[in-house]
Order: sequence, then structure tokens, then C-alpha cells
Amino acid sequence: MQLPYEIKIALRYISSRRKAAVSLITLITIGGVAVGVSALTVVTSVWNGFEAEFLEKLLGINAHAVLLRNHDVFRNHREVAEALRKEPHIAHVAPFVYSEVIAQSAAGVQGVAIKGLDPKIARDTPLGRYVKPEAFVALSESASSTTAGIIIGNDLLEVLHTRLGQSISIISPYGGRDGEPRTQAFRVVGVFHSGMYEFDARMVFIDLSEAQRFLRLYETVTGLEVWSDDPLKSGESISLAAKKLEPTDPLAYDVRDWSRTNRGLFGAVKSQKALITIVLGFIVLVAAFNIMATLILLILEKGREIAILKSLGATNRSILYIFVLDGQIIGFIGCTLGILLGLTICGVLQEYGLKLDPRVYYLEHLPIVVRPIEVFLVAIGAMTAATVATLFPAFRAADLPPVEGLTQRQAIRGRTKA
Repeated sequence: MQLPYEIKIALRYISSRRKAAVSLITLITIGGVAVGVSALTVVTSVWNGFEAEFLEKLLGINAHAVLLRNHDVFRNHREVAEALRKEPHIAHVAPFVYSEVIAQSAAGVQGVAIKGLDPKIARDTPLGRYVKPEAFVALSESASSTTAGIIIGNDLLEVLHTRLGQSISIISPYGGRDGEPRTQAFRVVGVFHSGMYEFDARMVFIDLSEAQRFLRLYETVTGLEVWSDDPLKSGESISLAAKKLEPTDPLAYDVRDWSRTNRGLFGAVKSQKALITIVLGFIVLVAAFNIMATLILLILEKGREIAILKSLGATNRSILYIFVLDGQIIGFIGCTLGILLGLTICGVLQEYGLKLDPRVYYLEHLPIVVRPIEVFLVAIGAMTAATVATLFPAFRAADLPPVEGLTQRQAIRGRTKA
């Protein structure tokens, strides 16, 4: 199959080495497109990784949603939990008790969030990925002993300068006599490591019945933790199930899913991702202006050839097509190199990792998640910018009169000889 002559001429103009300056500018332009595309690929993959890692850690420690009782304490949690388990799309339901307390050892102190849970239910939830089964068993067995058990994060273990098997004190401002704080000793029976500093340093777990006794809640709980079969649709499915609990009182329960309680965190990630994408997008725009400048220089160089082509019968549309194709070739080569470079960088970061300060970024390693659809959109955006940048010089080349092209070349030659 023979290629159209416009494609042959466009390829010949791009590969021509008669003018070193034009060839060098073409290479610089290709490099600019490649740098912009690779930067966008890496940055979007990093922010995708942050979002995915936050979601994984968040839903590993916390439930997809919590069900709270409005206008009353939560007494009938067993009946409500059984009713929810019968609903479709509900995977796990677990009662919990939550409070802010102080953890203290002989060598350290830290404010933490204490959560009372049922170990037999919790080990089947996503929390079981971070807590060993024997820790749940020890937590359950210790509930009937003189010293109750507690599971703490590895970072909290370092802050308190304690170790497995030792005891720490939990101090609560609630539950004491005459408004005094209540203090109780707990033995560390398990240590979890989620990789997210905010959880590993500020979250502890005890048995549900022990939490009720410690906080003097008797048979009541703070609420129910609910997991659905799809975390992205958890709010809708769990809210629908909650409405069936008391149809006569739609405000009896309050469902707070993860997207609602962590709206600020994920909103900040998405807004920063959008902002950085826009900033780095200017690199591609600069490369697009370089494509325009390259084509203008190419048109000045090829003025005589353009005039000859028109004299031989080439239409304005054919000339337009030739120079648009030249710009697209530059953009395509730059996009291809940029995507390959960006994916290579992402692969290296995934393989070797980049350590982060968990106290600042909440994560221990730089997460990378490459989404093909976003890489495709980056390439489409770069190619669109490259194509638009070709239009002005291409139209100027198409409108160039043959006589002007010949005289322009003669004038340039005359000035060169002089």
C-alpha cells in the first residue's frame, strides 16, 4: 500500500538534516513534550497511590460505616445487628464502644482513642489483616482475668517504651466517682502494624465487655460498625438497610460512612492532585509552543519547496495537512517517550520504594498506583495540545503564495551572499 504524498513529505521534512538548528530545536521540543508527559504520569500515579493507600488503611482499621442511635442510648444493639446481617450487601456487623483516653506507662504517656470490640467478630473483619489471631484470642480470654488485655499499635509501643506482656494504665475522664478520672491497668496482649502512623500511635483495642465496665456503660454501646460488600457504595446500601430498622421513625439512626467522616482528608488529596496536575500541565503547554516555533522555522526553511509543491498542483489543504502532521509526529514521539519514561520511573519507585516520614505523611512508603485510563488521558491531552499548536503555522504555510515563497528564498540567499 502506497502512502499519500503528504505523509511522505511530512516524514521527509521531520527527518531532514540540512538545517542543524531546526533539527536541534525539534529534538528539544520532543524532549519538552516527553518531560511534561512523564511528569504528569508520575505525579498522577503518586496521588492515586496516596488515595488508594489512605482508603485501604482507613477501611482496614475502621468500618465502612458506623450506625449510631439518635435521641437515646444504644441498648438493643444485638437485635439491630441481627436485623442488619440479614440485609443484602451487608458483610459484617459488630458492636463497639469508643472513647478518648490517656495511655500511660512508667516511661511515657500518650492521648489515644480506645475502642471496645468483640474479638470473635473483629477477627473476621478487615481488621484481622493487621492483628494476629492469637492476639484476638488473648484479648477474649483476658476479659475474665484480673488484668484485662489490650492491643496497641507498634508506634504507640515505642512512645510508651513498653513491650508485649507488660502493663500500661488507661486513664479516662469518665466513669470515676464524683467526677474523678478512672484509671485501670491493662496488659499488652497484642501489637498491630497498619503502616499508618495516625492509627499505629493513637488507637488501642480492648474487649467489648471490659470497655463497658471500664466506662460504666452497662449493656449499652456507642454504636455498630458495619461493613458492606462494596466500600464505594457502602453509604447508600447501609443507609437503605438502616431505614428498615424503624420505618416509623426515619431519624432513629444515624449512618456515617467513611466518605462522610473523612471528607476533609480525601478532599485535600483530590484538590492537591488537581492543582499539581494543572501546574505540571503548563510544561506540556510550553512544549506545544515549542512545536509552534519549530514549525514556523520549518516553514521559513521550506518556503521554496512549498511554492514548488503549489506550482505542481498541491492544494492548500494538502500543505495544511503536511505541517499539521509534522507537529503531530513531534507530539506522538514526545508522548511515547514521556509515557515510557514515566512508567519506568513508577516501576522503579514501586520496586525499591521511597521512605516517608509517617509523622508527616501518615504513610511509611511512597505509594504508586498507575491507572491506564489516566495515562491515556494524559497522552490525549498532550496530543491535543500538540495538534492545536500546529494550526497557526500550518494555516500560514497553506496561505503562502507560490511567488512569495520563491522570492523569500531568493532574498534569503541574497542576504547570505552579501
